[in-house]
Amino acid sequence: MPQLEIWAATPTPFAADGKLALDVVPAQAAHLHATGVTGAFVAGTTGEFSAMDGAERTSLVEAWRDARPDGLRLGVHVGHSDVAQAQQLAAHAEACGADLVAAVGPYYGDASTLDALVGHLADIAAAAPATPFGYYHIPSMTRSAYRAGDVVAALAEAVPTLAAVKFTDGDLLELERTRSRAPELGVYFGKDELLPAALACGVDRVIGSLYNGMAPLAHAVAEAFHRGDAAGAYRLHAPFRELALAAGAHGGIGFIKAILNELGPDAGPARSPWGRLTAADRAKVGELAASIRAATGEGAR
Repeated sequence: MPQLEIWAATPTPFAADGKLALDVVPAQAAHLHATGVTGAFVAGTTGEFSAMDGAERTSLVEAWRDARPDGLRLGVHVGHSDVAQAQQLAAHAEACGADLVAAVGPYYGDASTLDALVGHLADIAAAAPATPFGYYHIPSMTRSAYRAGDVVAALAEAVPTLAAVKFTDGDLLELERTRSRAPELGVYFGKDELLPAALACGVDRVIGSLYNGMAPLAHAVAEAFHRGDAAGAYRLHAPFRELALAAGAHGGIGFIKAILNELGPDAGPARSPWGRLTAADRAKVGELAASIRAATGEGAR
């Protein structure tokens, strides 16, 4: 039976005063390893990279380097609006032994042309020449108008280390087009709430935030799907969809982080503006976390 390769997009741990709480990272790493996660994807969207400075991002990567157990792979997002800082982050990730370095394109104003976007990403990849590079496609956050398939096809010509694309978009036709434009790449699907549909499209690798606390359930979804029980897979997957819908109404990234704190090691509040949850948001966190814990237990059995 095919196995689903799961990477968790990890939340960055912060203390109540907003400072990094790197003492939480060992517990995060041990938790992921124990729940069937292949790798940690650090300092991405869930990790609130845009709310961190360069020193914090390098300290975070060093904490993961030191804490990860044997067998847990490390992916580091190094995207930055300043390409020179992105290059520094990429070189540092390589020095820390990262298995993958990935970057979004410019996210405060899109690149003016596809060639400009590819050049920006190629410059970042060149700073980590011995490490596989991944393009992080998340148009809901970057507002990039460029199709993932076109980007990776051009990157394949410009970046010798290109190995992966993190495809965080619900456009499944573009997902298939991306895979066909660069069939040698590892395509990691990033919309956890669409996992059954992605499995039907042949996806076998994922990176997402909800896998920090729901990886056993995701494995159960994939196992049901691959033994021919599509209806059972869809039923098991229901908590993912419920959480995604609730997040849209209750605070987005900050709400998801609060849920993940209930399901695994407590990584503290999100930074502003994501961490500004209302009393109603927090009440929904408790309600939903209880139902997810029950469903995760069911799916793991």
